[in-house]
Amino acid sequence: MVISNVRLIWHRRDLRLHDNELYHSSALAIQNNTNHKSHSSGTSSPSVSLFVFDNGYFQPRQSSSTNYYDTVWCGPHAAQVLIEAVTTLRNHIRSIGGELIIRVGDPTIIVPQIAKEIGATEIVYGEEPGTYEREVSQTIKETCTFHNNNMNHERHDDGDEINPVKLVSKVGYTMYHPNDLPFDPYTWKQLAHPKNKHQKKKGTTKQKNVHMDDDSSSLECPHFDLVNISPDRFKGMCRIMGDFRNAARGSTSVRTPLEAPKRLVKPQSCKGLDAGSIPSLEELMDPLLKAERPILGMDQMTIEKIVKSAIQRRDKNKNNDLNDEECQYCGENAALERLDYFIGQGHAAVANRSQADVSNNDSSRLSIHFSLGTLSPRTVYWKAHEAGEDCKWLKSHLEMRDFFLYTAFCAGKRLFRQQGLPLGKQPREIKWRNPSDDENYWRRWATGQTHLPLVDAAMKELMLTGYCSNRVRQNAASVLTKDMQIDWRIGAEWFQFLLQDHCVGANYGNWLYFSGVGPDPKNRHFRTVSQSIRYDPKGTYVKKWLPALKELPNMEAIFRPWDFHISGFESPIVDPKTQFTWQDLQRLEEKGKLIQEDEIQE
Repeated sequence: MVISNVRLIWHRRDLRLHDNELYHSSALAIQNNTNHKSHSSGTSSPSVSLFVFDNGYFQPRQSSSTNYYDTVWCGPHAAQVLIEAVTTLRNHIRSIGGELIIRVGDPTIIVPQIAKEIGATEIVYGEEPGTYEREVSQTIKETCTFHNNNMNHERHDDGDEINPVKLVSKVGYTMYHPNDLPFDPYTWKQLAHPKNKHQKKKGTTKQKNVHMDDDSSSLECPHFDLVNISPDRFKGMCRIMGDFRNAARGSTSVRTPLEAPKRLVKPQSCKGLDAGSIPSLEELMDPLLKAERPILGMDQMTIEKIVKSAIQRRDKNKNNDLNDEECQYCGENAALERLDYFIGQGHAAVANRSQADVSNNDSSRLSIHFSLGTLSPRTVYWKAHEAGEDCKWLKSHLEMRDFFLYTAFCAGKRLFRQQGLPLGKQPREIKWRNPSDDENYWRRWATGQTHLPLVDAAMKELMLTGYCSNRVRQNAASVLTKDMQIDWRIGAEWFQFLLQDHCVGANYGNWLYFSGVGPDPKNRHFRTVSQSIRYDPKGTYVKKWLPALKELPNMEAIFRPWDFHISGFESPIVDPKTQFTWQDLQRLEEKGKLIQEDEIQE
């Protein structure tokens, strides 16, 4: 009797079927696809899919910024969209003959266990940025190594020899594939600055500008086929965004998307296996609500309100009570429909994406789908490419995202250091304040009570919905780190807890960038009042989220309510003069106001 190969497909942040290498056999690995034609659908070998709701994301654990607080990596808003994405994926897989097994617990135990139960000969999964995510992968690798080394030619009951388990990793979370990027510091520098002369170190070999097979950078082991995303792999990677973009463009092109599988075959060993049920939001949030220590310094009522907001939005979304743009059902179907609508209906070409308020299709709203992996960045790239110059900015934004993701791969644990990833040899000397030393000071920022309208509106929207625009995220981060000088890491942790679209690389990368300890040659300081005038000139955004400012007849009071004795805005958390550009401050002192009446008429 010949034992057929059985593949266990372990889903992580790749909750889709389109452009998903997990459903394509090693024999169909991507080659040098310069003709930009999609590859055929994957193998029909027996397979079982698996998703684990990892307890590690939902159980309280100690904050990285202070010993006195705990944090939770996946908050209620992110948990709800994760549930929706997994539900959609299970329906898709079942519709083409497969099965998505659901488990709740520790993936380092569950993945090998399920592999054993179904008699898997291969486990395939996607790599992600983040040290915890990398540690989970490493533990499973060690488990498989132990299993393979201790088989001693064991046999099935019928006498056939048990095959070793092959472990295969893929990378579909980024736009550029890691195997297509430079492999040595010399090539990175040469491609980033092609007109400059670079001294090549002895022993280095120039990389060929081709798409490489997935096993080209695998860790050497007869039963492993792993993409190398270790920090050592990216040694010498460009540390400035513009340089990274130049080097990536000069090194390769974006791979063309893979087709979704049209048919899946379940192995006989899957019969009788409990498929498992998808947990509810209430079940996932139970450990959070029972936390014994403060979650990032917040009182229990604040945490309960955030959970309640997520539950209410879930229920309203089921009843179609919310605007589709503001509350999409987060699965693969919704992701592809949103992409087609945003580009196909011309919204991408005219989006005013730098505004504080990005409703009315001024944002792609694709970040949530990228974070879940319900949408392939390569699919978006080629869709934007076909749309022409007006959608070129989408491709640029995908390159920015890749820069932060690869920075996370490259940095490893250093991504979470207080000193950050400074460009210079010596880190900037910043006397960071511990948030637990003055809880009220920290809480005012975190809960939207700084009395700076743009910041407070951003935090209110974030707590209620799990989303706010990139513009206001940057302003909020600037106030916390540049003005209040509170440890940037607790700001990143609070965003991680609140955001629907949280991604370790993008979130921590941006916080490093805008707090002054990251790979940014500029020391950016956002002046929030001046930013409001420029990016929310009619006060639309702040009035939407701050009811106290909604009916003010004087538009000037929306930008500086402390000067008009508006209740709740008497004492900004920092000197308000620090929130004006020099030009706006001069204008205020000379004319007594910031705006002309004809500038703000509807």
